[in-house]
Amino acid sequence: MDASRALAAIADEDLAPLDVQADLAASIDGHEVTVEAAANRIHVTVPAVAVGATLIRRVRGVLPGAARVLAAADLTLVVRVRGRVVAVLGAEAQPGRLGRRLDAPVQISADGALTAAVREALSTF
Repeated sequence: MDASRALAAIADEDLAPLDVQADLAASIDGHEVTVEAAANRIHVTVPAVAVGATLIRRVRGVLPGAARVLAAADLTLVVRVRGRVVAVLGAEAQPGRLGRRLDAPVQISADGALTAAVREALSTF
């Protein structure tokens, strides 16, 4: 079974609300990404726009299914780049066009992504 079908099967289950505790660091192409979670919120901090783009490319095939599983478990994942919220997945997401197109609880903040990109560009001066 591929990951997308597995996630769809999990999301269809009656998942009890979960509480998650986590404090970890991962690496994407040598850049540290942190994940912190408490109760029903998971925070992912990405250091740069390019690293965030790499992350999206790597998970795009399973993103809708993962968002559905998060929502089914009453979990919310918040992704920040340079201090700005760029995406919300799961229970508290307010889907825009992309989320509706994917039929998934995915909220993308174009303002957050643009602000993060501007901050990154200005930091090189």
